[in-house]
Amino acid sequence: MENKAKRLYKNLSIRSKMLLVLYVQIIIPLILIGFISYKISSNIIQNKFTAYSQDILRMIELRMDDYVSNISTLSDYLLYDETIYAVLKDAATKNMSAIDRYEKENEINNVLKKFVLSRREEIQAVCMVTNKGDYYPYDNNTEKTGIRYDMNYNDILQKARKGSGKIVWYVDMKNGKVNNVYLTRTIYDRDTFREIGLQVIMIKKEFLETVYQSLNSSDVQNVAIVTGNGNTIVSKNPGEKDLLTSILPKTMANKKGYYTDGKTNLLVSYISMKQPDWHIVTYISLGTLYKEVSVLGRWVVILCIASVLLLSVLSIYTAFDITTPISRIVKSMKKLEKGESVTEVKDDRKDEIGYLNKSFNEMAKEIDYLMNEIYLEQLTRKEAELKALQAQINPHFLFNTLESINWMAQLNNVPEISETVSSLASLMEASIGRDDKLITVKEEFDYIDNYISIMKRRYEDRIEFHKSLQEDVKNINIPKLLIQPLIENAVYHGIDRIREKGVIQLTAYGLYNDLKIEVIDNGLGIENEELKHINENLSQTNDVYFKNLGKKRSKSIGIENVNRRIKLFFGDKYGLRIESEAGKYTKVIVTIPREY
Repeated sequence: MENKAKRLYKNLSIRSKMLLVLYVQIIIPLILIGFISYKISSNIIQNKFTAYSQDILRMIELRMDDYVSNISTLSDYLLYDETIYAVLKDAATKNMSAIDRYEKENEINNVLKKFVLSRREEIQAVCMVTNKGDYYPYDNNTEKTGIRYDMNYNDILQKARKGSGKIVWYVDMKNGKVNNVYLTRTIYDRDTFREIGLQVIMIKKEFLETVYQSLNSSDVQNVAIVTGNGNTIVSKNPGEKDLLTSILPKTMANKKGYYTDGKTNLLVSYISMKQPDWHIVTYISLGTLYKEVSVLGRWVVILCIASVLLLSVLSIYTAFDITTPISRIVKSMKKLEKGESVTEVKDDRKDEIGYLNKSFNEMAKEIDYLMNEIYLEQLTRKEAELKALQAQINPHFLFNTLESINWMAQLNNVPEISETVSSLASLMEASIGRDDKLITVKEEFDYIDNYISIMKRRYEDRIEFHKSLQEDVKNINIPKLLIQPLIENAVYHGIDRIREKGVIQLTAYGLYNDLKIEVIDNGLGIENEELKHINENLSQTNDVYFKNLGKKRSKSIGIENVNRRIKLFFGDKYGLRIESEAGKYTKVIVTIPREY
């Protein structure tokens, strides 16, 4: 990527480079200034909101602490009430009659009634339960079912026992939502310390809302009290309870803090209470919080655009002032390359461009002089080249002669000579009769058929040839006569030296982005040391190979020729590789790109 970027930059015109640099120098500082200003403003607003929201939450926390302290005091009052204690103790140690139970129920009911009615705004109901399961409830609102049937006795009892007589707060969940809030504790015998009953106080959730209802701040509109598990007890916006569940983490380890929820784009601030284990939470949309910052951002964008437009006019004028005279010089240079006469480039400047104009004019005059001087020398060289061309063999004359031999063989009923001459003519046409450097794989396979036809005239049944050409590689272009030297090598260095029938397999197929051509023979094979040496030579880059060309001679001239042609055509990473096992087989593998 770095090399591509450098190449792209080098290929740009000077005018484009100048404009690019000027725009980068203009736009990047403006973007950085705007971005940093926006971030600093956003952080300032966020920090101010967080500090303010923490103050509000701390105020709510103090109110909640007062409320919890008051309820705890009321719970202690019931705990030490002698009437309630006597009833619970008698129920635990004696079997009361129905009359005694009725009398005790009236006594406890009077106590609980006074207790609830004196705190009707805070307390919904109270219930005392003996260890034998007798209920002594009193409800503030008779229209409801009643605490006896609302509360989950077994769960509350297990929760209360964990407190060992201390106050325990219990939140009753129903369908994933908070249904009721209870204060509960177990009651013990003062003498034996055995459990004799359970105290349950149902809290009015409506009263919990009063701790934040007096807050009229427009910046803190979303306040809620949630359990330690993130379930909403009361909220200033009841319709957003599900939202709170989604943005609150499972645990809030710190006493207080804030975080940003990426999914809902909300800034959440919270304070954690010690007793009960609840959290007071407030949140605000980042869009609302950064509303003023967005206005600032729009103004920054407008100013940046205006600055870019103004500076662009100046940049374009500067770029054109420098590049226009250079373009005139380039235009004259292109005319000079085509051999056209060049008039003097006039530009009344005293800077570096003026110096270039003066130097170019002098160079153009010198080139014109030199071109006239060497014209006669070129004419003489052309005459020599024409004479050399006339001395060459005319390929058409050779093809016509072979065609005459072919007709004579057919007239004299000698088909072997006719077929051999036809195959030879096709091969010669591939080597000297066409100007194309590249032919398709299918055409190359057809030339191989002609070569094998000639070889079979010599070796008769000693050669068995098989070929396999994958359909999707037939039309891939390769250098002509690329495979024939490999087949020739398989015949003369492999099959010619064995007594049994020689088998040659030619295969072409695609592998990823490469074309693979394999020539396999069942000849004598190659020893490991020699094979290693051959593959090392084949893997050399062209630079290394041609530097060492005069120092050593290769035995496999045809193989080397094909390998070097491939590397010159397609690059050093392509070419030949040989696999072989002495006495068994030799495989030559050609690798070239599918597309070139």
